[in-house]
Amino acid sequence: MLPNVKKAKATIGILAVFSALTLSACSGGGGGGGSSASSGSSATELKPGVYDIGRLFSNGSTKEGLSLISPTGKFVANLDSKSFTFGNIVFSASGTISGAVVEYILGPPWELTNGTLSGQVVSSEEANLGAQNGNLSTNSVLLRKPEFSDSSTSFEKMDATYFMSDPSDTAAITIAPDGSLEGTDQLDCTFSGQIVIPDKNINVFEVTYTASLCAEDPDEQALPDDRNGEFSGLGFLSPSGDEIIFYSRNDFVAWMFKGTRQ
Repeated sequence: MLPNVKKAKATIGILAVFSALTLSACSGGGGGGGSSASSGSSATELKPGVYDIGRLFSNGSTKEGLSLISPTGKFVANLDSKSFTFGNIVFSASGTISGAVVEYILGPPWELTNGTLSGQVVSSEEANLGAQNGNLSTNSVLLRKPEFSDSSTSFEKMDATYFMSDPSDTAAITIAPDGSLEGTDQLDCTFSGQIVIPDKNINVFEVTYTASLCAEDPDEQALPDDRNGEFSGLGFLSPSGDEIIFYSRNDFVAWMFKGTRQ
């Protein structure tokens, strides 16, 4: 679940996502049907921010996760620890959605699949979203989290060292007052990069960094050359400021950093 959100509140949010998924499926899925409560909205694009995402699979199963939309149109979705989707999302004047994405799935090893986005804006904080690759497709619903999205952010608020919340992972990231980033992980990687805040009123930032000196990761069957190189992604700061999360990828692997301020 999302960090620092009481379980009951988060559960209500996910129930809302899956209720919207059911209504979306009944009205045509990712092709544009919306929930009746939001019908008639004049919105033609989603506000940038942090979103709950619920995905409906062809066998009827569902998954919940987190999605980020940057003010620049960059897009990330994460449904579990082994699945990340990166790309761009575009809105037309009529509210239809398009875009190109790459899904990273850890087998191991990592497998990358190119796909396209489609769908329809329901309101400025809700959309029906489809993803396609050949004959394969999924339907999802995005619901915005205002308490996360509308918490203003700045380098001053991020200025700290963050340690990975997973006790088996000793990765640490330090963010300086100018947004520069330095860090290491438990497999000898060193990170050096920069955070960019497209809009200080929206709690989504963009991150780029170079990973170097990385050792092989046997758990992911990832060689040093796979883990080294240029990474980019999106992240956000928890409303309390105690936790930072970002998702990043290079041409071979993806990584989620979820760190607690020390």
